[in-house]
Amino acid sequence: MTTATETDAGTLRDLLTAPGPFLSVYFDREPRPQLTQATQARWRGLTERLADEGVPRATLDALTAEVTDRLPGTGTLAVFTAEGKVRHVVELPDEQRGDLAVSGSLPHLLPLMEWRQDHPARVVVVVDRSGADLLLYGDGDTEPVQRTVTGPDDEIRRSSGLSQMRFQHRAEDSWEHNAGAVADAVGRALGEMGARHLLLVGDVRARQYLIKHLPAWVRRDVTLEQTGGSRSKDGGRAAQVATEEACAAAGADTAELLRLLDEERAPGGHAVEGVGDTLGALAEGRVATLAVTDDPADTRTAWFGPAPTDVYERRENFVPNGSGPLVRGPLADVAVRSALLTGADVRVLGPGTPGAPAQGTGGICRFG
Repeated sequence: MTTATETDAGTLRDLLTAPGPFLSVYFDREPRPQLTQATQARWRGLTERLADEGVPRATLDALTAEVTDRLPGTGTLAVFTAEGKVRHVVELPDEQRGDLAVSGSLPHLLPLMEWRQDHPARVVVVVDRSGADLLLYGDGDTEPVQRTVTGPDDEIRRSSGLSQMRFQHRAEDSWEHNAGAVADAVGRALGEMGARHLLLVGDVRARQYLIKHLPAWVRRDVTLEQTGGSRSKDGGRAAQVATEEACAAAGADTAELLRLLDEERAPGGHAVEGVGDTLGALAEGRVATLAVTDDPADTRTAWFGPAPTDVYERRENFVPNGSGPLVRGPLADVAVRSALLTGADVRVLGPGTPGAPAQGTGGICRFG
């Protein structure tokens, strides 16, 4: 079993390949100790309902042990069980979406993935003229890996007197050399995290030197945000700014995907939309990015088999191939399973999102 905030694609794929059936529970926690009893009463109400629906007592006992150990707390707790055992627990800070419990042949990952996309991989750099502190966040991370970069030159102060100009030039050269060392470290960090969002915190001149020396691919492909600050005073504030910028970046990423979907709908484009065409593209392993609406009122289902590309809108579409029996599951969960197991990205949309694909399901394909 894994715990904490592990939401990387590999962890989700491991969960999807575990034998079912699954129970997926999202439970809002309360940080105030004086409300712990009320929170526990709410949990008892949820488990009593699940017991009435036929969830085995052993499963509910295992769930209860995990939840009560994490009370009080902040945000939402996501717990997934398979074969009566707790397989994965994820704490989702800054999230309150209402209690939810879903039983089925697949784990219900859409709320978790929506939270994950609101916390994209990113690098925060708190820079001054001697070096920088780097905060590295992977997809879904709320706690960063921290690194410090110290520049190679220490002549960073301007001197007065007859040799002021000479010392000033030496200082400027030192700042520039240090910025080059930080820029190299930033490029490596972005590549390591697979991040395309960069936040720079520091005084204007230090940020200017750093941007000048960033690798060309960073300046071309990475979304760059800046804010003023001091390395000595604002390192802690940078983490909060990074969270705020991550949410804004997530919205921009969704908007860009919807723009691309609209653009690629043209004849010869790489977009698919609608249930039939999207599942067909998933069955061929063509989908690079799946866009799917998370609508609690959606009761549509689809069929899936053992292989990642065994996905069908209707059972009669299945051609027996000896790979194993088909299983029915919620349409969105079936599509997400196929996308993740074939290496596609997933973007979760809210109900009624303007520009969403037809029937709430679509994507951008790798090839036509």
